[in-house]
Amino acid sequence: MQKFDKTVPFDPGYSKISFSFGQQISYIMGAYAQLKTPHQKKFQLMKLEAAILELINKSTAFHLGCMLWGGFLHSRFKNEPKEILRDGSVDLEEREIVEQECAAESKLILEFIYNFDKDCKYFLKKPAKISPFISEILNSYIEFAQINQNFTKVKTTADVKLPKALSHFDKLTNEQLDLLCEKIYSTIELGKMENLLELGFYKND
Repeated sequence: MQKFDKTVPFDPGYSKISFSFGQQISYIMGAYAQLKTPHQKKFQLMKLEAAILELINKSTAFHLGCMLWGGFLHSRFKNEPKEILRDGSVDLEEREIVEQECAAESKLILEFIYNFDKDCKYFLKKPAKISPFISEILNSYIEFAQINQNFTKVKTTADVKLPKALSHFDKLTNEQLDLLCEKIYSTIELGKMENLLELGFYKND
């Protein structure tokens, strides 16, 4: 496991391999949005489908990774809480805290999935190939952000609250938690955000 002394990082390194779903999906869907005729939309959607699904999976993996890291921090150091080294949001002014919504991108992805599925059913005559697991993760992240007040009050590992999907983390052994930590860091080192979907540990799996 990584060596943690008196502090632990808020971000284990996800920012190195993360991206904006909103910006990426706008770029991918730009030409599609301008099309007028059904046959043009059908053809373009068929071409874009694989890239769209990949983007959704990678973006969802980031949100899952954040929850798994939160689960690790909450449970591994429950008997010896450590200070969390932050990204600066603890020092936000009150107005900025009110405006900040960490789950905004999760909600954006869910909205996009809903519309993408409708388009697939209409133009391709089939539902989008998106596992229910994806929506479950995104909804759990929304809960995660809400119960932690957008993480603005989280200063130590003892402050981290877990969503229902991670309630089983309190039963994990230190060895299991250390294994999760190793897997998270290995995934970040590989630069494969989507691999976070394969780590396990979510919903007692």
